[in-house]
Amino acid sequence: MAAYRPPSWRRELEVYLRTQPDGWFVVADGDEIVAMAGALAYGSFCWVGLVATGPDRQRQGLATRLSTHLVDWAKAHECSTVALDANDNGRPVYERLGFQAVGPTLALIAPGSLPAPEGDGPRAERVDDVEEIMALDRSVFGGDRASLLRAIWEIESPEIHVIREGDGRTGYLFARDGLLGPGCARTPAIAEHLVRAALSGRANRPDEEFRILVPMECESTSTLAKLGFREERRLTHMRLGDLGLPGERHHLLAQVSFAAG
Repeated sequence: MAAYRPPSWRRELEVYLRTQPDGWFVVADGDEIVAMAGALAYGSFCWVGLVATGPDRQRQGLATRLSTHLVDWAKAHECSTVALDANDNGRPVYERLGFQAVGPTLALIAPGSLPAPEGDGPRAERVDDVEEIMALDRSVFGGDRASLLRAIWEIESPEIHVIREGDGRTGYLFARDGLLGPGCARTPAIAEHLVRAALSGRANRPDEEFRILVPMECESTSTLAKLGFREERRLTHMRLGDLGLPGERHHLLAQVSFAAG
């Protein structure tokens, strides 16, 4: 399967395997892997992703077989909700398994550059310790994905921008290769300052394109539009089981990926 994917995809898979080594499965034909998929458990819910079938093995029921197995895996891990982001080809597979569409997940492309924040508003700063954002992330995301964030930190070496107010953190945003996220912000104003801080150094890299994956609950989507972000793609966010997820998810700013939430 790796032969059909770019190097960045293989690095992404390395992150997920380190995070949840028991959550990834393949279908093999002899020595050849012809389909794969996986899931990450975050406590009461899990996220399914990277459901992929080799180009010459599609329409053979392999995606359905793997997805069914992952639903059973989720039940064994006591997850009351299975969540995923589906493209148009995958959506019918998940609908047959009982998943319901609950909203869109957007891929937005950042404007060419943004100036650094000005004025007396909240100030973002770079931090060198991923542990600083764990408590905030757990509260907003509604599940424990500390191992995933640590894996991203160790494998990808992202920038982490944080806003502090008083004694607490009110927002953070990862800046990775071509991608902003994960991140959360207590207010749209904090979201704007985080995004401006993450993109302010792009003037020297005019050809580098950044995307941000915006979850359906995000209260800062209109703020991103005002900053010049444009929609590139939208997937259908789907859930099986309890349709509601815990946490303060309206404060989510950016996903890790379509595959990990």
